[in-house]
Amino acid sequence: MASSDASAFESLDYSDVTVALVAGLCTVGLTLALELGVGVDVSFVYRLVPLVPYFGYVFTRGAGLSVRAWSALIAAVTLGTFGFFAF
Repeated sequence: MASSDASAFESLDYSDVTVALVAGLCTVGLTLALELGVGVDVSFVYRLVPLVPYFGYVFTRGAGLSVRAWSALIAAVTLGTFGFFAF
């Protein structure tokens, strides 16, 4: 029984987890950078902007792009949002 559990665990695809982790970290990082770093009070909706590309990933099931491309898109949207409100 232990061998079947181990083989099931090893066959998991971590692409969804990776993109979700990047989206979550970018969302938290954006909130902390805007509130604590720059001192700008931004609406809750704008702080959730990094989740928009993540939902695009979920609903299109990757749309033929790699996990790295989706992660880069999430990071770019986060940096763009930060730049818009910080400068």
